Amino acid sequence: MSELTIQYLPVSKIILDQRNPRVAPALESIEGDPPQNFIELALGQFAPDDEDKGASTTFSSLKASIRSYKGLINPIVVTPRDDGTYVVIEGNTRVSIFRQLAIEKAPGSWDKIPAIVRPDIEEDGEHAIRLQAHLVGPRQWRPYAKAKYLHALYTENKLSINEILDYCGGNARKREIEEYISAYTDMQNHYIPLVGQNQPDYSRFSAFVELQKPQVKQSVVKSGFSMDDFAQWVHDSKISPLNTVRQLPRILSNGESKKKFLSHNAREAMKVLEQPNTNAAIKEASLEQLANALSSKIRSLNWPDVKDLSETHDSLRAQALSDCFEELRDLCKQTGLIAENE
Repeated sequence: MSELTIQYLPVSKIILDQRNPRVAPALESIEGDPPQNFIELALGQFAPDDEDKGASTTFSSLKASIRSYKGLINPIVVTPRDDGTYVVIEGNTRVSIFRQLAIEKAPGSWDKIPAIVRPDIEEDGEHAIRLQAHLVGPRQWRPYAKAKYLHALYTENKLSINEILDYCGGNARKREIEEYISAYTDMQNHYIPLVGQNQPDYSRFSAFVELQKPQVKQSVVKSGFSMDDFAQWVHDSKISPLNTVRQLPRILSNGESKKKFLSHNAREAMKVLEQPNTNAAIKEASLEQLANALSSKIRSLNWPDVKDLSETHDSLRAQALSDCFEELRDLCKQTGLIAENE
């Protein structure tokens, strides 16, 4: 491969990539090639990484940063076409922002954009660039967009999980990739048909990721329900907040909490489970005290205790530990104590 150099290309000759997973949800219902301005609108609507902050937060923040800097710190990556134009491999959103700033006559030069041109790149090279930038890199796609892209690589491009993992540069976790692909399949087969002609709520994808944990899916089936039932619960907001999916083994194994869940929701069902077991001293303890106590307890475990846990994954004790781990990991990610991809 020749040495990579940065060129300044006319923005007018840049073609946005319609295969970009960020905009895939908006383009699914369109036949043929979508207009470039439609892709730009979709980028503004579906670009954000943080689903809790609304539909334009990340796009607006990036736009403000580029406007303030009057340019890009990181060049886009493109591949040339025979007609003299260039298709974006990585950088759709930045091209769209350059076009907007030019229309707004913002201070700066927006007619040319710094780009790395890859004339010799094969399709697998494009996958590697996208995955390293957006699956495990600093500008991650939203979960549903990640899953859609991974699913396409696995089912349409016939890549193995290990091949996908290699494209990611080794920073991704094999289990996470497998869970995302399976979750996407379940959502397409069981949730999307429920929505019909209405716009799907893609933020509910996280519930289907949690469903992939063996103890969760097994608990649904053992209790006499199907994946269609699970999708209906998600659609009806019975599982709210969505991370309560991981509590389904406990909820469905208890007659009273199961009844409360089916008549109300998971939040109310959890109240049934927690009420009789609430210890006043534990309830009043600080988070620091509880963390120290749990750490001390774990350090004092002997081998028979560990062996018993490893052989009884379906036990209430094992489930409680798993729930604690998931909640603690979410909190550590939200507070920056651990990286987002750990």
